[in-house]
Amino acid sequence: MPEHTDCNHLKPTMKSDEFSLAYPNLTQSIWLLFLLMLAFVVLALAVTIAGLKIEDDFLLGILSLASFAAILVYVYRRTDLDWDYVRRLFNTDFDLRVWPCVAISVVGLGMLDTELMKVVIRLVAVPEWMQEIYRSEILRRTSFPSAVFGAVVVAPLSEELLFRGILLSGLLAHYTRVSAVVWTSVLFGVIHFDLWRLVPIVISGVVWAWWVIRTGSLLPALFGHALNNLIAVTILHFYTRHLDISGDINEVAFNPWWWSASGVALTALGLWWFHRVSTNTQHISEGQDPPADAAGDAI
Repeated sequence: MPEHTDCNHLKPTMKSDEFSLAYPNLTQSIWLLFLLMLAFVVLALAVTIAGLKIEDDFLLGILSLASFAAILVYVYRRTDLDWDYVRRLFNTDFDLRVWPCVAISVVGLGMLDTELMKVVIRLVAVPEWMQEIYRSEILRRTSFPSAVFGAVVVAPLSEELLFRGILLSGLLAHYTRVSAVVWTSVLFGVIHFDLWRLVPIVISGVVWAWWVIRTGSLLPALFGHALNNLIAVTILHFYTRHLDISGDINEVAFNPWWWSASGVALTALGLWWFHRVSTNTQHISEGQDPPADAAGDAI
């Protein structure tokens, strides 16, 4: 019997009686992401036509927020979702020891991210055009506050509401818990359009989705996402700018073994501790089987 979830505040349903299942399913999730990208492109074109240059992270953040707001309005009109649903996603009804667990896990995963990316590069070489994109990202001049606004405020808030709020809640109503987490994380990785960072992004997505399921709140995932991005932005802004990045990125050099071992140890410690402290506050529990038409789509 497949595992299924039952969490009322995580399952907005369609208004029409014809669509009694929770929204969105997998196909509808992909469609929502397409609409999100379309909304961003349209807004970016409008800004460009207006004579503004889309270079600063602050402006990019504003465009991302506006695009996500459009999608949220679309979901609101498509379903019986009310704004109280969004408020309940930010509940604090969980053990406060979750916070250090999240921080430890994020640091550990961050130590492993670059090593995982290097493994992928060894398997699939980065073409020159993609290397130029990486270099331009490192060399792009933007203020640190703007970078923090875009990566630490806008990205976690919009992406967590979309992926671990709307998409995960809909997929949990249609598929097994494992399938919902995996599909949400894969879509989260794909939307970043970076094959060489896909593995660490998907792994992070799985961890953040698990945190949401264990606590019934977006806050741990939001904090973990923001902390992860803050560390990356800080390193990118103050450290990598001083490195020689003119060489071939495919010539990777792995960190010492103790670096990866420390990353594994910290990640394991953080996740194990999180599991222990969130046991008594788990909000999403097993329930009845998913509908027959949805169960067939489970992994």
